[in-house]
Amino acid sequence: MKLNTFYFILFLLFILSCSRDKQTVIEGNIPNLPDGTVYLYKDWAGNKIDSTRSKNGVFSFTYKWDNSGEPVYLGIDHKDDKGISRLFSFPTHAKYRGSGWNTSTFLSDSVISIKGNIKDFTPKELMLTEKVKLVEGPPIITGRQTEVYYNTDGDFFDNVKSNKTNIIKEKIKQYPYSYHLLYKLVQNKNNYNADEIKSFMESFKGDITQSSTYKKLESYNQKRFNKKGIMLPLLEDENGNQLKVIDTKYKKHLIIFWASWCGPCKAEIPLLKKVHSKTDASTEFVSISIDNDENAWKKALKDEKMEWKQLIVNSSSPAYESFQIILKLNNAIPYTVLVNNNLKILASSTGLSSEEELNKLIETN
Repeated sequence: MKLNTFYFILFLLFILSCSRDKQTVIEGNIPNLPDGTVYLYKDWAGNKIDSTRSKNGVFSFTYKWDNSGEPVYLGIDHKDDKGISRLFSFPTHAKYRGSGWNTSTFLSDSVISIKGNIKDFTPKELMLTEKVKLVEGPPIITGRQTEVYYNTDGDFFDNVKSNKTNIIKEKIKQYPYSYHLLYKLVQNKNNYNADEIKSFMESFKGDITQSSTYKKLESYNQKRFNKKGIMLPLLEDENGNQLKVIDTKYKKHLIIFWASWCGPCKAEIPLLKKVHSKTDASTEFVSISIDNDENAWKKALKDEKMEWKQLIVNSSSPAYESFQIILKLNNAIPYTVLVNNNLKILASSTGLSSEEELNKLIETN
């Protein structure tokens, strides 16, 4: 009887352990944080998923993992009872462009402990209202997923160089369980050829290789080995017509990927209009929105009045993958790519362009 009771207790402990492993507990104790509301967000600050009161700097959250079990990026903001918002960042052991680097997020390890005082800081180039403060949190105690994140330079996958592939491979070998490295690899997959991505993926070990993200990247990369059989699909214009992406009566085609919700994309439109009006007639302009909300796209078209071909591809659709493979579209927009009639990439640029940069890109042969 005692033996049965012993095994029953072991079983209960196992169940409780499994339950705890499927959640993230965030404990905060920040003595100089005013009373107010702490907000928990996922991926980006606008995506708030929970809130709780802070009293004498003490607060806690419990985040339940989804069925995939893959960690996500979480962060916190705070608004005190006087209406002042505090936007948190946390110190890391990594660098960005050679300088110390703070980040606003952490990964959803089982336990996150935030204990210590916050410090106000305001970059010289940034003007904030009296109702918004940037604060640096104390060093936080996390699990191994965040530890890798906080020990990987913020620009680690930028500036692709000939020796960078070996450095990336060694980093993955050092942390073969890291979802942060896997997520960054997904974001930058088109900066490396299919053989390089395959080599990187072979360096991951353990459960991560059975994850949905890993499997999707593996499938995507396999298609890159056979990309000659992949064609760009027809896309819908604002009138519902299905059109070819490029018109071969032109010699070159400037394709701009954007979205109605993308601030830098919309900021670039006046420049695109100016350059379009002066560009040789042999170059076709094509804007492709990756909006998932077609109504938002159509409203943006009505507001912006761009006088060249406007198409849309839902970033969640199978068609989107063809653009990723053929035109090396990563998730960062605005992304501008110049191609010839054979869809050979002549030049490309990610981010907001200057007039000089845009003209130089268009002149590429």
